Amino acid sequence: MSLAVLRRSVFLSLLAVSCGLSTPEPQKPSLAPGKATPTTMTTAPAAAPPKASTTPPPPCTLADVADACKAACDAGHVLSCRNLGLLIQQGKAGRQNKGRLVELFRKACDADDAEACDELGSLLPEDSVSAALYRKACDTGYMPACGHLAGLLLVNGDMGVLAEKEADIKAAMALAQKGCESGHANSCTILGGVFRKGKPVKKDHRLAKQYLERACDMGDHRGCVVASIMYERGWDGEQADTIRSRKLEQRAFALVQSACTEKLQHCEYLVDYYATGIGTSEDLAKEREVKRDGCDRGAPHLCVLWGIHLEQGRGVSQDFASAGQFYRTACDDGEGSGCYRLAYLHAAGHGFPKDESKIASLLSESCDLGFMASCIWLATKQRAGDGVPKDLKSSVDLRRRACSHRGKEGCGQLALLLLGADEHGIPRKEAEAEAIRALTFGCEQVESGYECYQLAWMHDLGVGFPKNRTRARALAQQACDLGETAACQWLKDPAKGPSPTWVNLAKQPKK
Repeated sequence: MSLAVLRRSVFLSLLAVSCGLSTPEPQKPSLAPGKATPTTMTTAPAAAPPKASTTPPPPCTLADVADACKAACDAGHVLSCRNLGLLIQQGKAGRQNKGRLVELFRKACDADDAEACDELGSLLPEDSVSAALYRKACDTGYMPACGHLAGLLLVNGDMGVLAEKEADIKAAMALAQKGCESGHANSCTILGGVFRKGKPVKKDHRLAKQYLERACDMGDHRGCVVASIMYERGWDGEQADTIRSRKLEQRAFALVQSACTEKLQHCEYLVDYYATGIGTSEDLAKEREVKRDGCDRGAPHLCVLWGIHLEQGRGVSQDFASAGQFYRTACDDGEGSGCYRLAYLHAAGHGFPKDESKIASLLSESCDLGFMASCIWLATKQRAGDGVPKDLKSSVDLRRRACSHRGKEGCGQLALLLLGADEHGIPRKEAEAEAIRALTFGCEQVESGYECYQLAWMHDLGVGFPKNRTRARALAQQACDLGETAACQWLKDPAKGPSPTWVNLAKQPKK
């Protein structure tokens, strides 16, 4: 991963998933006080056998061992269920199984525990569901949930969650400011990010610097990294300050290194820091060590990263079979990327037989777990009838899902199908309107040049818009700046720029 790509990704929150626990050894029943166990038979009536104590185990805290928390949770202490979930996330209570975590946090959330609702929201793939959970927790005054809700509304939400109306944007900004002022560092990072980008509020580098450095001081490594980028570039025309930039990166590395020992999800950032040398020296041996150690401690996504190491033979012997075992473990733990990588091994015939039904099954499982690349792959197979029954309607639905969830290619793929086929049964005007919404979301929110370039063609041809070559060139330039080489070619010579596959159909008379 390049330094630029990593830095652009620091706003994205990683899902923490977890796994099952062993059952604690049952406690021996205690005798009733003041009564001895009978040892001999007498002519007197036999005393009633002592009754086992019915005293339930006490609620557990994060200082307790996992077995104590499990016993307390099973006995009905819902806050102990939340604490058990937190112990799992910390790598102190067995493998991280997502289904198990969802079950534990849901129990506590249903009993109105705000922290559990917040953690549950971070685990679920549907942003609209997560937003409702964050709001529930935020309404009780739990500031981290207010920040996470603001993040969905302003930065990371899917197409149906992002705040678009001015009143909604103001409300979301107020939530982030409340969270930041209350000491939630991520809320400050969110504010710094929106003021830096100028979306969805007016760009203000002075406020961006203020909020990002405040977030860094409060312990959010993402605030440190984004601030370091701006110091390296120069804030709003100011002279670059590489010394300050390096210090902020070093602060970010120290924060992530410490956080990795406390919560496994942070170890994934540490992997990238070692791989790219942010705040430290590039160290591929350390990178491998963090992946393998994190996997052994129960983090499914780190098992996937370690599997990729084995699959590619990066610094280790190439071993498809072992990679597949790590992918299978991660998939079983609820990590969709593990199912996806295993499907790839089957598709490529790398250590596994090519089995189309197995590939489709793994992709479906991965898609259901929220890994959008699998939804797109499965949609492509359904459109072509490749190893699965041909089903254009389901293919459209899967692409919609991927687009809505910020899938990098989902919105562009959805538009290709909506504009490039008539057999999906959607009237042309409705298909064009949906394609415009999808491409606008992909271009503006996901910041994908692929979607910006398709929008440029729509303006240039007058598909869904009046013909407007000026607007088309502006979008093509935006796409080129985002790395879409076809757009760069089109800008040089529109006659030679590669066109989307739907263009020929779009040029046909409308029905």
